[in-house]
Amino acid sequence: MPTTTWQIMNGEIQRPLGWEDVTTTTNLAGNNSVISTQLADRWAQDDYFNGWYCIIRGTNNDEVIRRITDYTASSGTLTIAGAVLSSESGSVTIEVSRFHPDDVKRAYNRTRQNCFPNMAIVRDVETVVTGPRQITYTLPTSIRQVRDVQLGQRYNARSMAENLFLNSDFEDWTDATTADNWSIAGTGASVNQEKQTSPSSNYAVLSESNSARVVVPSSVVTTLLQTVDSTSSSYPAIAMRGMECNVSGWVYCTTPSRVSISIATDLGSTHGGTGWELIKHSFNLVATATSVAAGISVTSGAAIPVYVDEMICVVGPSEVLEHPYASLHNWEYMPPAAGASNGGTLRFSEHLPSHRRLRIIGLDMLSSVDADANTVEIDGELLEPLYNRVRNELCNERYEQTNDREWLERSREYDAKYQEAMEYVSLRLPPQRFKIPNLVQ
Repeated sequence: MPTTTWQIMNGEIQRPLGWEDVTTTTNLAGNNSVISTQLADRWAQDDYFNGWYCIIRGTNNDEVIRRITDYTASSGTLTIAGAVLSSESGSVTIEVSRFHPDDVKRAYNRTRQNCFPNMAIVRDVETVVTGPRQITYTLPTSIRQVRDVQLGQRYNARSMAENLFLNSDFEDWTDATTADNWSIAGTGASVNQEKQTSPSSNYAVLSESNSARVVVPSSVVTTLLQTVDSTSSSYPAIAMRGMECNVSGWVYCTTPSRVSISIATDLGSTHGGTGWELIKHSFNLVATATSVAAGISVTSGAAIPVYVDEMICVVGPSEVLEHPYASLHNWEYMPPAAGASNGGTLRFSEHLPSHRRLRIIGLDMLSSVDADANTVEIDGELLEPLYNRVRNELCNERYEQTNDREWLERSREYDAKYQEAMEYVSLRLPPQRFKIPNLVQ
């Protein structure tokens, strides 16, 4: 989803209400004057900007906000209230606006709450993995309303003909610390055979009889890699030169932001620390490549164990190979309680198969803002309705302060535009008409 910075949004929101950005034509001196002939060229009425705000974006006056007390049209001079400005050795950008920037931020932050879920961020979460006999699952804070829940299937890494990794499921071990075809690197690091247990299942084994337990020492970068070599008789003689390489693997870890897929030393997104997660990465091999070293990499930090299973490497396709999801209907969503540090819970009416990914599609509130550099993740078609809703808030607030009916009429105008747009671009969820029980295999 595209993002927009608050500095851009602020200008777009205010422009119809009274907002312009220009540059100074006389360097700022140690006084209370800001001069721009661009203002003089466009606004020929003295006192036009009186009572407005001037935001200065200079080297020595970065984001200085002052109220304008006087405007001289002939020279484009703004006289501003407060302490004298710092001198600038060159021209700077200034913004003039009817509303104080803090008031616009407050109006937006109020709007993002009032407009949810009509305006929201769509979240597609795939990091929740099912456990044996588990029917309740805690959701991350990025989910505030659930639209759909799906159950993931898994390809068997060993039986997949397209998978180039040997011993991709870690079932083959020369001994308890040597996984066939895999190499561990990192001073003091080790890889160990993690066995399935009975009658209680070992949750650290994703599939079949074994997984790999990687012991990562303190302050040591650790890798578990396999070199796929198309010139070796052990691997298919496939084309690798300049091809896209896609690698995925199941990793169990409870420490976030440490583990990622490595392809030719290029690292993918890190593991979220939520237990079993499917992590993946894609990388274009160099034009002369006939082999590639790929697997997992763990950054330096505190000593941690990492469990790995079901690694898949393919060369050529534009995406990692994944099995389709199946929709579920036998769930209930419980929103988070007051003060909770999560996004609520999903509760199923029956047990789901263990070690399967849940795909949760939901909505999250738009990001709050407190600085110009903040970004808001929002679809382009929702931007103008959002702007109109914030303008409605600002105009209504100004009417309450001044009792000037012109502001009331403008508030109503922007609200009408917002309501009209919501008929076409709203993310509002359709009412749930019925629930179909799912028989889970």
